[in-house]
Amino acid sequence: MNIQFSDLIANAPDAPGTYKMYARDNTLLYVGKAKNLANRLRQYTDISKLEPHKQVMRSLVTRIEWEICPTEADALVREQELIKTLKPKYNIMLTDDKMYPMLALTLHKFPRLLKFRGKISQRRDVFGPYPSVTALNDTIKMIQKVCNLRTCTDTFMNNRTRPCLLYQIGRCSAPCCIPQPDYQKNVALARRILTGDSEPIITELSNDMKKYSANLDFERAANIRDKIIALTQTSNRGRRTKNTYEKNIDWDKNVCELEKLLNMKIERAGVFDNSHLFGKNSVGAMICFGHNGFTKTDYRHFKLQNRNNAGNDIGMMAEFISRAVAHGPKLDLIIVDGGMAQWNIAHNVAPNIPIFGVTKGEVRNGDEHFIMPDGSVLDTIPKDSPLFLMLRAVRDEAHRFVITYHRERRAKQMTASVLDEIDGIGPARKHALIQHFGSVRSIMDATLQQLEHVPTLGKAAAKKIYVHFHSELI
Repeated sequence: MNIQFSDLIANAPDAPGTYKMYARDNTLLYVGKAKNLANRLRQYTDISKLEPHKQVMRSLVTRIEWEICPTEADALVREQELIKTLKPKYNIMLTDDKMYPMLALTLHKFPRLLKFRGKISQRRDVFGPYPSVTALNDTIKMIQKVCNLRTCTDTFMNNRTRPCLLYQIGRCSAPCCIPQPDYQKNVALARRILTGDSEPIITELSNDMKKYSANLDFERAANIRDKIIALTQTSNRGRRTKNTYEKNIDWDKNVCELEKLLNMKIERAGVFDNSHLFGKNSVGAMICFGHNGFTKTDYRHFKLQNRNNAGNDIGMMAEFISRAVAHGPKLDLIIVDGGMAQWNIAHNVAPNIPIFGVTKGEVRNGDEHFIMPDGSVLDTIPKDSPLFLMLRAVRDEAHRFVITYHRERRAKQMTASVLDEIDGIGPARKHALIQHFGSVRSIMDATLQQLEHVPTLGKAAAKKIYVHFHSELI
């Protein structure tokens, strides 16, 4: 049977991923990755334009498999894994570990953080690969800010007699000159961050910052605040990267497919999600999309108004959907991230709008199934179909939008000065107080007469501040 190469790639998706090419006897010939699988595989159609060794390889191909990945960066990592484990015959790159930049912690008394492209050594803990040197450098800077690990060579460290500039700017703890009781603890923290465990770390650091603030140790609290900001910024960059594959979606075609599935017309669909941390900073978000893609002018953030529902996902969802329906843009379809409980509450709050549920299943990004407007469960949409990928993308966009908002509110609350607790003390007066006293600690210790001498403050505001910090003396 004469197999046409165009037939092998006819159903290739417009999405990032990896592909494997096989010979007639099922020998794996080649593994590749692509930002857009369909476009990449079409480049093999005209055999005359390929390099000589790829022309030979292409003539042997009788079967192609592909695997969709969330982003191009994920496809890069997956490609490297497949090449190193399966060792395809025609892959000449990556088999020697020299293609993409890696990050390592040396196995030293004071481990060094370094980047490299060479072969993996048993004398290193290795993390990566990274899709670019820029991404790797950003990670190193973040680890330096949060963990204060050294990046210098052993020789440089052994010959130092005083700390270098990195110590002065808070990016190294100077193990060359200063006792390091916590260095190994910081190394363990770096390993957790590099293996993707940053969310629990942010929570732990937040608790530590509150403890130091309560004990009036504002310098250490501010130091931890800076670490939280560094971790949060890096996490947000990663989330932005994961949403780049929305550009590969044929919105009009996929929304038409969704209309056909649901037997309805869709001009604007709204997708809802909630976020909170143990009931605190409870917020929600709605993102919208239609035939032309995401309509960001229709996006909405929600602060929880009914405090009795704080931490209650179902109660929060009910409030946010009811407010969006009452005051937001007209919605033809509501999509909720969650199971039957979320679907039911959305249906009760907005009975005149069809509700479509996206449930995570046991594995997010791989085991999703859907709740139809009539309440039935649908699990037959192919996982690599464009419609499935679009539904996953809009769910993830809602999650990104609400998580970003939640982090912003949480960071603002955590970094707020104790002066914010005093009614009538705005930014100008706070600035004047800090300029006059130099620190919050000095403001708290100031006498009423000293506060009255602050320019532009006034006697009434001075008394209010004094009473706030010395109420037990009044």
